[in-house]
Amino acid sequence: MTSVPASRPRAVVTGAGRGLGAVIADRLHGIGYDVVATDVAGTDVVLDVTDAQACRELAAEVGPDVWVNNAGVLGAGDAATQPDDIVQSVVAVNLLGVIHGTRAAVSVMRDRDGGRGRGHIVTIGSLASWVPVPGEAVYAATKAGVLSFTLGLEGELRAQGVKGVRFSVICPDGMLTPMLTDIIDDPAIALSFTGVRTQEPDAVADAVARALRRPRRIVSVPRWRGAQVRAFSSLPDLLLPAAPLFTRLGRAQQDRLRRPR
Repeated sequence: MTSVPASRPRAVVTGAGRGLGAVIADRLHGIGYDVVATDVAGTDVVLDVTDAQACRELAAEVGPDVWVNNAGVLGAGDAATQPDDIVQSVVAVNLLGVIHGTRAAVSVMRDRDGGRGRGHIVTIGSLASWVPVPGEAVYAATKAGVLSFTLGLEGELRAQGVKGVRFSVICPDGMLTPMLTDIIDDPAIALSFTGVRTQEPDAVADAVARALRRPRRIVSVPRWRGAQVRAFSSLPDLLLPAAPLFTRLGRAQQDRLRRPR
């Protein structure tokens, strides 16, 4: 592996072979980071985030100032009947992959500055972190899990006096990346299209850059949608019966997006 120069801050971005990860990697490079873009394919550095030891070895070699947990898979479908291997893959990449990457980054960040720690770990969550999403139930569960894990780990580190390692969870609405566009006809993903409009990767990359400049723990993209979803999350008895209505709205948006332009 090519060594990373020490003259500029260093960032690792997982899942950077295409889609949002590639956009984030480009954005961080543009604002002054030496970026190590990783993925299972399509990048110079190969990293399988489900391999905890590989994550630790990369963190030890690079010594990142920023680690972006972006790698993810959707695995939409009927959670009660979809194949076990799909469920296991979604949990392994989306939840365990974030846990492995975060722990690896913390292992090199926590001892800096006399034990106070220094670095920033950014995780791509989802508005699905807050609400039930029929059709994407396993995916949503993993995104709720990474939010809970991140906040819990930060609390543990603060109690140990490690206050210089910062954490941000970026929670975007449905976004036009290959994760969705590759299966745009799948009715199971309808609830990803219930916003006024789908998000573009550039908007999420902007949110990552802003969080690095002015750290915030939780960032919704767009912000108003995050407030709306979090309000809905407190009313599950009302939200779940309304799921068929939201599904119809989402399918109408899917139909519009897949029409030739």
